[in-house]
Amino acid sequence: MRRYRLERNANGMITQCENADGGNIYAQREEINKKAMENLQRPTPGKLGGLSNLQIFNFNISDFSTGNNDFVSLNYNTTSTFPANAVQTIMFGVAGSNNKALYYNIMDVKVTLTRGNVLQLVEDSYMEFYLLQNNETSTSSLGTKIPQPAPLSGNGGGAVTFTTSGDIQGAQYIQSSFSSDSVSVPSNGKGLRASGLALKRINLTFGAVTNTADLSINVIVYVDNTSVSTTY
Repeated sequence: MRRYRLERNANGMITQCENADGGNIYAQREEINKKAMENLQRPTPGKLGGLSNLQIFNFNISDFSTGNNDFVSLNYNTTSTFPANAVQTIMFGVAGSNNKALYYNIMDVKVTLTRGNVLQLVEDSYMEFYLLQNNETSTSSLGTKIPQPAPLSGNGGGAVTFTTSGDIQGAQYIQSSFSSDSVSVPSNGKGLRASGLALKRINLTFGAVTNTADLSINVIVYVDNTSVSTTY
């Protein structure tokens, strides 16, 4: 910055004057404003930038058990199969009970058992969910199980029994662990396409007898937001 500036007075004479405001203060302000506007218009990762395609549906499940127990083993939707509606369901992207849900590619499902105080779980604690599709022949938003993509043929050789069909094993389902951060959906694909989930099984094993009446389960469903559509 220059300390002095030249000014012409009313008589036409040029004199040297003290540059009290630093000389280029207005030019500096203009440059500062210009840079500020450029910064506002520049997308900054993590700050007002593009949102991630990975989005979350989250919900809580409660009132599934009562009493003092050292384990909880509950099965759901054991008799419903395609095309009948499943119950104990959560459907994506629909607010009421008379509209069809939206399909998403599910990338992962995490489950956490919650209670007011410390709770010890044994490793063999997990949940299973059926994948659901919209039931186009029903007026309800409830979904129906998605059958396996092709029949299976199992032969146990007389030593074991393979069950490959029916109301349970004939439908697609996934499992999520409470005790480890296991990935319930393989990460090397585009995810599992569904319009909702239905409870299949809640299996909890405790380290001691526990009052299960106040237990609840937080479920986090990771979906690819770009995959949403009204069709499978």
